[in-house]
Amino acid sequence: MKVYLDCCCYCRQFDDLTQERVKAEVDAIFIIFDLHWQRGMLLVGSSLLEIEIGKINDCEKKSKILKCYQSVDEIVRFSDSIDLRSLQIQEQSNIHAYDSIHIACAEEAGADVMLTTDDRLIKMASRLDLKVKVMNPRDFIDEYMNGGDF
Repeated sequence: MKVYLDCCCYCRQFDDLTQERVKAEVDAIFIIFDLHWQRGMLLVGSSLLEIEIGKINDCEKKSKILKCYQSVDEIVRFSDSIDLRSLQIQEQSNIHAYDSIHIACAEEAGADVMLTTDDRLIKMASRLDLKVKVMNPRDFIDEYMNGGDF
């Protein structure tokens, strides 16, 4: 199984953990990292993730995120095909450029799922014919643990 986490998943641990939803998403993301180490779940990164992480001003936060990001097994680099697919996604929806690039990178890598905490993105992506399933980390863990089909 290949999993692509967008930047908000890597950053989620720094949000308000007193909120039940945020805490549940952070727990799910750490379970995904455990599955990576213990069961060989493959993690996919991208040039865009590296750019977004590089823009983080808080040095401590950036350092912790980079430690998590070092776990990726495969990094998708920008290409003409990713650019074209990103534009197609934007033309078919109201998905913003960065989000459409994340989806295109996940598709290019052959990821089974792209995870995000962005409800708006998940809703818009569900209306498209994508090669990757876009979901929230909590929902993914629930489905995965119950033998979900990806």
